[in-house]
Amino acid sequence: MDKVSQKFFKAIRDFDLIGEGDKVLVALSGGADSTLLLFLLKEFSDLLGIKRLKAVHINHLIRETAFRDEEICKELSQRLGVELEIRRFDVKKYAKVKGLSLEEAGREVRYKILEEIREREGFTKIATAHHADDLIETQLLFYSRGSGLEGLEGFPPKAGVVIRPLYYLTKGEIYEAVKRLGLPYAEDETNRDVNIPRNRIRHNVVPQLRVINPSLEDSALRLAEILREENLFWEKHTQKLLREIVEGNVLNLKRFRDLTVAEQRRVLKKLFPQRGFEFVEALRRFALSEKPRMELAGIYFHKEGNFLKISNPPEGVKPYSYFLPLGGEVYVEEAGYLLRCRVVKLRSVEELINKPKNVEYFQFESPPEGFIVRNRRKGDRFVPFGRKKEVKLKDFLIKEKIPFHLRDKIPLLTLANQILWIVGVRRGNFFAVKDLNKEVVEVVYEQSN
Repeated sequence: MDKVSQKFFKAIRDFDLIGEGDKVLVALSGGADSTLLLFLLKEFSDLLGIKRLKAVHINHLIRETAFRDEEICKELSQRLGVELEIRRFDVKKYAKVKGLSLEEAGREVRYKILEEIREREGFTKIATAHHADDLIETQLLFYSRGSGLEGLEGFPPKAGVVIRPLYYLTKGEIYEAVKRLGLPYAEDETNRDVNIPRNRIRHNVVPQLRVINPSLEDSALRLAEILREENLFWEKHTQKLLREIVEGNVLNLKRFRDLTVAEQRRVLKKLFPQRGFEFVEALRRFALSEKPRMELAGIYFHKEGNFLKISNPPEGVKPYSYFLPLGGEVYVEEAGYLLRCRVVKLRSVEELINKPKNVEYFQFESPPEGFIVRNRRKGDRFVPFGRKKEVKLKDFLIKEKIPFHLRDKIPLLTLANQILWIVGVRRGNFFAVKDLNKEVVEVVYEQSN
């Protein structure tokens, strides 16, 4: 077995990337990296126990040569005897609508489409071709942005269903392998555009670092391994601290002040995972100050003795329940939400992916007469979209940093007491759209206050 294959198997073994009976969906760009990935997965599919292998190529419609890449993916898939699905998506338009860079938009679209196909067809893993050189660039990008230890780790070899079997391979080894094997691949011309931060690091920064350290990839992998263990320690330690000093929406200030600065920041970051360093530091300084109250990013904090309360308990919000008929509407007075639902036909997957935040689609064998719209009840549980395990609704709302005073107001779209949608926050894992040839139920909300 050659060095490339050895590193491929080492990553799979070290991080338990593929198991007997796995169905693997491969992100195939047509570049050298994903070309080699697909070849190795096909070559060793029997040995790995892979039950099904499929490639997905997503044409971003950005470059003139994008359709050339499609043809290369077709040629490679036919040669290897691997099924291929091609999707075309206007990433420029998506980036403009979402206010993202082309790189961010492309990444978001790729994972959305891959996850949609994975869920629809029952794949258990999504394989991407990230490698050691990518790891270096990612670590440097996060370093340049002032990231903490989590960012400096780069990307993990395994994140949920996403696996990266080329984790230990260098770009040089990948190129050498595809040329030796005579595999067709394409070069993305945009990779030479140094106006893109990652490319500037790739072409200008990394070569200079290699002058200092020729074994740069080994150092990046070692740093990632060290920080992976460090972050695992901090994760367990922070969870322990949370159980000791946080109860619901109340923080014990006396115990919080006894923590180290690092522990204080970790606790607050865990409470507000989507917030950046500036938010966490402002909140930490407030917690240590004599100030009695503060509003930060729309969230209210006030102190009562040795306790810091996040937002205010809801006042006067009683249990409510409304019937939303199919083809009709209902106004939820307590929340100020007007909900409508109707049966529609989607024209493309882009319409599904690009839907506004106030719209959700559901698909049924036979559409119901309507839905129950209500607020939360004690003991409610929720299965977030894309997951199989249910969680306590209370815990989910806390994790999503929904202010405490709003949690009893938010409408829940339910059917047979299953939560289909926390309206405006997150849809559930029930009745996903899986067949665009069939009608779907569209639910739309408007908020008046």
